[in-house]
Amino acid sequence: MLKKVNGFTLIEVIIASSLLFSFILILVPAFSILHVEQTVLHDRLAIAYKLHDEMQPIIWENDNFTASYGLLVNKQTVTIEIDHEHNYLKGCAYWKNAKQTNEEVCLYAEPS
Repeated sequence: MLKKVNGFTLIEVIIASSLLFSFILILVPAFSILHVEQTVLHDRLAIAYKLHDEMQPIIWENDNFTASYGLLVNKQTVTIEIDHEHNYLKGCAYWKNAKQTNEEVCLYAEPS
């Protein structure tokens, strides 16, 4: 004898659909947040490298060099400030990150 299982199939479809939509609602924002954080970290590293590269000639020339200028690094507008502070050369980079918050990274060097 055959049983009617139409209601059981409908319940299975509803449960499977709700699980699928739950995963989508959880995973899509999580991947979006991860992408933004990855961009922030990538930009921070690239800007620190660029600041290092900008400070190298000043360190080796041993100038009393003071500068403030803008650069474009990874499509980010970065302000670089290089100044002498006590017996060290201080270089700072300022920019607005992917989360639209202000960030700063500073490097110090002892002139040769």
